[in-house]
Amino acid sequence: MKRLVITWVLAVGLFGLAGIAGAEQTGKPFVNVSATPDKLDLGTATLFTDTYDVPAALTVKVEANCMHGPIMISVTKLKRRQGGSISPERIFVKTPATGGFVTMARPVAISKPTIGSHTIVLDLRVQTQFLDPAGEYTGTLILTIMPPA
Repeated sequence: MKRLVITWVLAVGLFGLAGIAGAEQTGKPFVNVSATPDKLDLGTATLFTDTYDVPAALTVKVEANCMHGPIMISVTKLKRRQGGSISPERIFVKTPATGGFVTMARPVAISKPTIGSHTIVLDLRVQTQFLDPAGEYTGTLILTIMPPA
């Protein structure tokens, strides 16, 4: 069995006069992003399956009072402390904006440009292989807000 654990880190691209600010500063543009849970357990794969969907999805909450570009997601390689890894090509994400599972070999747009606050639910899938060593894997999800076009 393989135990997969991933944590996320939030990387926010600042643009123009917009920046990360508290909601109390309503006169200035702001974009605030948070994700829950802060640690994501991707579950346990068995010998008889080659993909594993995360039973509990990651929720990204965006609070904004201005126009912002798409939100992108990328992932680092999932590494096992004793050796072995799962590359981003075998990690997939699905949101309403992707229209199905998409490999994270490259950054993936998980939302469209929009104004205001919204929530994005991410479903993740990991493709395991028979030769992947069992154990706990760790990696980082990176969320980036792009400037509006």
